[in-house]
Amino acid sequence: MNRRRAHGHKMEKSREEQKLVNKGKPAWRRGLKAEPFKHRQDPEFFAGACMMATQAISEFYAQGSTTMLLQMLYRNAYNMVLYKKGAELYSAMETAMASEVQSLWRTLNDAAPAKGGAAFLQELLAKWNQHVEAVKMTRDMLMYMDWTFVPTNRKTPIRELGLRLWRDQLTSSDEIRERLIEAVKRRGREDELVAAVNKMMTELGPDVPGFFFQRV
Repeated sequence: MNRRRAHGHKMEKSREEQKLVNKGKPAWRRGLKAEPFKHRQDPEFFAGACMMATQAISEFYAQGSTTMLLQMLYRNAYNMVLYKKGAELYSAMETAMASEVQSLWRTLNDAAPAKGGAAFLQELLAKWNQHVEAVKMTRDMLMYMDWTFVPTNRKTPIRELGLRLWRDQLTSSDEIRERLIEAVKRRGREDELVAAVNKMMTELGPDVPGFFFQRV
């Protein structure tokens, strides 16, 4: 009887420990176990893993998901960092994210009316939300790299990198600045779209709203 109780207590403790391990993880990562790695010295494997990660990032931006298995992508990234290939993985991620952000801004410039207004603000916010979700999924995929390689090597964390890339695009265009200022003047500071844009800018940095709206 005592053995049964002890066994039951052990199983309950194990379940509670697993809950703590899974806390805060995406659903697809819960219960994910490390498996033996068989490609330690295979450069083709690491190159392929980088290509798969960049393809996944492209799909995150394009459709908010990926056709590849997230468990496999996470494990590939984990093994790359574990076997000293974190620099290659980080560089591939940074290049892919920068390219996708530039693509979003090109489509924004093409789609939005030249004189701004509601359509311009709506499109800007839609692209921003698309970017935010893609960055979240990228961080989930590369979480082990973000936790270990990034601070050890003094790299920019993935979320901060996403903010910086978006901020650089936003602040580097005089045309975008003029269109934003015009839209705010037309709609007023109390407008919901303007408030949402102001919130976006505040997330990019406390000085960013003033960079655009000090003349309004």
